[in-house]
Amino acid sequence: MKYALLFLFSLLFYFPKDEDFKYNEAFCSGATLDVSSENSLISMRVADSLFMYSESNQNKMYALMLKSILLEQEEKRGESIDFALKSLKMAKRENNYCLQSRIYIFLSRQYRSIGFIDKGKYLIAESFVASSKIQNKEHALKFITMANLELVEYSIETKEYADAIEYLKSAIFMLSKEKDENIKYLDLANCEEKLARCFGKLNDNKSAFIHYLNASSYIEQSAFVEPLLETRIYNGLLSMCLEQEQLDSAKVYVDKSLGIVNQEHNDFIKEDVYKNVAEYYQRIEVLDSFKIFACKYRAVITENKDNRRILINKASNEYKELLKGISIEDPSSSNNIIATIFYILIPSFGVYYKRKRVFKYVNDVFRSAPKKVPGVIYSKKTERILLIKLEDFEDSNRFLDKNMSSAILVAHLNTNTKYLRQVLKDHKDSDFNTYINRLRILYIINKLNTNSDYLNYKISYLADECGFSSHSKFSTSFKKFTNSSPSFYINNLNNKTT
Repeated sequence: MKYALLFLFSLLFYFPKDEDFKYNEAFCSGATLDVSSENSLISMRVADSLFMYSESNQNKMYALMLKSILLEQEEKRGESIDFALKSLKMAKRENNYCLQSRIYIFLSRQYRSIGFIDKGKYLIAESFVASSKIQNKEHALKFITMANLELVEYSIETKEYADAIEYLKSAIFMLSKEKDENIKYLDLANCEEKLARCFGKLNDNKSAFIHYLNASSYIEQSAFVEPLLETRIYNGLLSMCLEQEQLDSAKVYVDKSLGIVNQEHNDFIKEDVYKNVAEYYQRIEVLDSFKIFACKYRAVITENKDNRRILINKASNEYKELLKGISIEDPSSSNNIIATIFYILIPSFGVYYKRKRVFKYVNDVFRSAPKKVPGVIYSKKTERILLIKLEDFEDSNRFLDKNMSSAILVAHLNTNTKYLRQVLKDHKDSDFNTYINRLRILYIINKLNTNSDYLNYKISYLADECGFSSHSKFSTSFKKFTNSSPSFYINNLNNKTT
């Protein structure tokens, strides 16, 4: 964090005039939030000074958007929308399509959060139109991916969880190609958190817990701080621990969640956290703490209802002004109108990637992806039984056995090798070795995050604990699934807790 302001100045002041450089990955991924979680007042002053004294319209635009992001963190959405609209107006005058696309996505999130679903979708459609005008196709594809990630939230709102899951899996494939690791880990954490929520809504708590752990792992590896995302991840893990009666582990996420919300001015994220924390203290029968957080929960609900009512009225008026600006300053051609209607009516995000004629480079990206081939055919009943048995196997932690092999698992499941291989391919997206090693790594990641004693153990002990036959095999698998070495991951966790 000590380099945060230096990072902010370099981010906002260095923008070459070439169109390709108008897209700034760190800004567009929300990395400027790195400065806001500890001292939003300083960050706000920096943005004000940048806007007042800069002679560059480009710097002024980004200063306005920085203020919008900071205000969003404090749940001042009305003011946040106001500054975003000012930045959008300037971006249109400058023909900065990258920033236009980014602002439309940002505005869509604001309107979705207060229940203006149709308005939010319309703004996403405008983002697609702006993205189609970006000359650099690689940059355009990143903005399209960002817009689709926002659309995932609309699928969750309408309970289309299966569609959201399918798109998120595709998005993870796209985002894993990002060269900047800090941005990549932040985006992957965002995807994993969304996947966790979807599986949670489908009552698949085991998958939800795994994806929350993945999200936690990724967010720990990113140098960028995004407190709203971190809170959703840790509060989600807290919910899972409460659901599974893992009260010792729950305490870790109680502390992490409260550690963030106590530093933030966002009452809406406090609402869910206080609710879970109150339930935790009720479960462990610490009644004084339960009463305190139950009282805080009721108070913040009342305050949020009042704030939301005021915000909806303000946002509705600003949206009317926004529509006027779109129709006057940026009249859509017939092609853009068709594109807008097309994107609004997309029923799922997988469909978007199948419409290869819209953006040819999407086709280029997926052309190298392996084609699915018909596999072993088995009945739905056999499939269901095998999945139930696999779930029991995972619960039993038998995968920690160093002697575990495909033959042993086949015998344990009372099936045959072909059926097991096909079920793992269809439902776990892996072969036997990858499946077992992933379970082992997730097991040790959970221990590292919930039991501080494990942070002091030698790597060789951790390898032995989770079933690996050697230090080197453990390290190789750990890096495969987390993109970092065990020692780097542990050091990062130690730095976060000190």
